[in-house]
Amino acid sequence: MSALFDVLPWLGQLLVLALLLVMLLNRLVTQPLTRYVLLTVLLVLCFTVPLAGSTAAQWLRSVIGDLSVLTLLVLANSLMLRIRHHALLGRDTRRILLVAAAVTGVVFYPLALGMGPIDPYRWGYAPQAMVAVLCALSLVAWLKRWRTLAVIPLLPLLAYNLHLLESDNLWNYLLDPVLVVYALVQVFRALRHRAHA
Repeated sequence: MSALFDVLPWLGQLLVLALLLVMLLNRLVTQPLTRYVLLTVLLVLCFTVPLAGSTAAQWLRSVIGDLSVLTLLVLANSLMLRIRHHALLGRDTRRILLVAAAVTGVVFYPLALGMGPIDPYRWGYAPQAMVAVLCALSLVAWLKRWRTLAVIPLLPLLAYNLHLLESDNLWNYLLDPVLVVYALVQVFRALRHRAHA
């Protein structure tokens, strides 16, 4: 297996573990320096100390699988907000990304599981049409001066062309169940908040 195949999975494990630990440490530890030291120590332990033959990071990967590029972006954004109080994505960009992920996931997964006349997952193996759609979305966002949103569809394409996951399917670089569930929760939370406002 190429070492490149480990890049995104490793980054996904790191981001998920870091985010979970930061959420926990923010509740338990008041001193920022102590939080950072504990976070570093705990992350090193999660990647190096085996539990029943596997590290915590390896256990995590076996449970959630490899994460898509868009999931990594959402996780990095959440982590930056919690650690540095600075977002990588603007509020509108994040909202558009999560709504798009939720809608795509709700349509894509039932069809990919055979609950319809087409299987969109097959498109990801010969993704010329998907590449055209992603490039068109990027161009529209750029023309509307949504610079960050214009770059986002290109990131999975770049990772796909560099073969940074074991998968040969473009869908695996775009979407995964973790992102869809998170996006659905956030969309429903926003709708409920708007209904009560």
